[in-house]
Amino acid sequence: MVAAAALLSLQRAAAQSAAARGDWFATIKAHDAMIAKSFEALMTSERRTQLQRERLIAVTGYQLTAHSVAEENVIYPALAMVGMTAESDRLYLDQAHAKVMNGQLELAVGTNRAGSTWTEPARALQTAVLEHAKEDEAAQLYPQLQQKLTPEQNALLTAGYQREFASVKPRRG
Repeated sequence: MVAAAALLSLQRAAAQSAAARGDWFATIKAHDAMIAKSFEALMTSERRTQLQRERLIAVTGYQLTAHSVAEENVIYPALAMVGMTAESDRLYLDQAHAKVMNGQLELAVGTNRAGSTWTEPARALQTAVLEHAKEDEAAQLYPQLQQKLTPEQNALLTAGYQREFASVKPRRG
């Protein structure tokens, strides 16, 4: 139920940003903002039950997965196609590290039901993801990519990103 609500929120944010600016970069920024809010809710969840915390982690994991699938399948290849291959490769590596960190977080939560050792891997993942989005993608690489593409190519990236994002379904539970 929580994951389904997150899906609706993300779809609404993506639709609003795409309608407002009509581009993939606006959609990605909307997703980045939603992910940041999810991390904030998670990091302030110390008074919540274990089940509530696990649901927040599941929602955040879903958001990260859907977002990364869309970037890895559409945006990163576009970076490579316009000659930004080294940057594309680095972003793929960043995503791989984030997936490992997310797995470590899920393991920490699943194996330490009474403790609070989940906060360290959660904070590390939060920092890595938000820095990756803000400093690498939004501040430098994505504006460069957007400028190198024609309006038609940007429209194709918008449609491709939205298609790939929507292809990831939240886990039931």
